[in-house]
Amino acid sequence: MTTTIVTVGGRMAAEGLAMLEIAGIECISTEAYPTKSEVMALIERHQPAALVVRLVELVDRDMLAASSKLKIVAKHGVGTNDIDVAAAKAMNIPVIMATGANAHSVAEHALGLILALTKDFLRQDGHIRNGRWDKKLYAGRELRGQKLGLVGFGLIGQILARMVTPIGMQVSAYDPFAPDAAFAGGVVRAPSLDVLLAESDVVSLHCPLTEGTRGLIGAREIALMKPTAFLINTARGEVVDEPALIAALQAGRIAGAGLDSFAEEPPVASPLWQLSNVLLTPHVAGVTEDARRAVSIMTAENVLAFLRGEPLAQNLYARV
Repeated sequence: MTTTIVTVGGRMAAEGLAMLEIAGIECISTEAYPTKSEVMALIERHQPAALVVRLVELVDRDMLAASSKLKIVAKHGVGTNDIDVAAAKAMNIPVIMATGANAHSVAEHALGLILALTKDFLRQDGHIRNGRWDKKLYAGRELRGQKLGLVGFGLIGQILARMVTPIGMQVSAYDPFAPDAAFAGGVVRAPSLDVLLAESDVVSLHCPLTEGTRGLIGAREIALMKPTAFLINTARGEVVDEPALIAALQAGRIAGAGLDSFAEEPPVASPLWQLSNVLLTPHVAGVTEDARRAVSIMTAENVLAFLRGEPLAQNLYARV
């Protein structure tokens, strides 16, 4: 009997699909952001052994229960906030991730946002498009000698630290779960989040979304930042109290923000759209073609290994 995998939220890259098909797996996909009824109908019809989760609001308990053959749920990426992991655990269905596959792309994106903000690219582009050529309006500064504070120091944060060190930035990181061995190459372990926020010229978020990090950066935390500082978020939108950030940006309490993720996605109209000190991208930091290929290959490898009964790395499993 043929084993089936359903990808929820768009097809995997061709390289990952080819690996599955060569192994005799039938691969079926929805479009991006399908409705719950569409997903339920597909799962009930095909009874997949595995779900691969891409672009969807939530894979909930009903979807997990719709296939009596379901053995594994694989996130096409690393964030599992679009999967009811607690329900999966209660049903003895493991949830795995493609840990590290898109880390370099996310780190590069964060660096791009940092450069664009510190070099004042957004405002300068706007001035020229509006017919203004006035060098006195330029507010750029060098990254050399600036302090970068990383909130979360996993693989993405470590890659970003290695990228900015040759530029001359001083890097510190706050992550109570990171081992001491991670703090090599001159990165300083911040004694607390408050100290990191107060001392940094750029704060970049790289922590997962958990109950402990939801709303981690709120009005109190933003008030600790320098008025000249920038906030970068390529993690999850819910890590930041968005209304508090908007109020701070409107009042000029911080210099600006570079945001790739939002509390609601796709987001509705927001005051952020009207702010000239904010650079926005639509949660694309980890979805370059290179990253999509790498994530698809790792996801296919992980699913195949699991279905064959082969052991996987412990850090690939999502936890509640």
